[in-house]
Amino acid sequence: MDWNKRNVLSQRPTVQFKRKGSGNKKGNWNNSNREQSSGNSQSLDTVYRILCPSKKIGGVIGKGGGIIKSLREETRSKITVADSAPGSDERVIIIFSSPIKISRKQNSDEDSKEPLEPHCAAQDALLKVHDRIVEEDLYNGVTFDDDNENIVVTRLLVPNNLVGCLLGKRGDVIQRLRSETRANISYLCYGY
Repeated sequence: MDWNKRNVLSQRPTVQFKRKGSGNKKGNWNNSNREQSSGNSQSLDTVYRILCPSKKIGGVIGKGGGIIKSLREETRSKITVADSAPGSDERVIIIFSSPIKISRKQNSDEDSKEPLEPHCAAQDALLKVHDRIVEEDLYNGVTFDDDNENIVVTRLLVPNNLVGCLLGKRGDVIQRLRSETRANISYLCYGY
């Protein structure tokens, strides 16, 4: 990675999370932007940030914003596309919703091969946005056979304070995810 691209990734544009209260170490963390706009300090949104190559952003936004508008209505979540950083060839798509669960059928059999239903509207939107991003790679001119392995790369931005939940003690959570999904999961740390 060249220095300019790394420098762009290591810069923080603004502080998104502020401590509530007197600034002690045990204060509550809340997203100050959401808190001010909603007026309810008790609700915490589920937030996902996925990176999308700039050349594929049109497949997510659509002509006149039609695709992203229909995704918002269909999933009942908020989806925004951040401006690209200078020198970056990716855009950040921010997806969030309230923690209210969407209606879904209960799947009591853990070994069932049925696809799992999303836990919330934001997760549903994340999966649909991901499908829009990789759709071109998977279905345009690619032949599917057993010998051809199709590799899809997806990059999510995870806040530093949540990385431990993803990794687990001694890396056991991420290792279990790797073995259950047979996905190659790696994480990159940027010096903040």
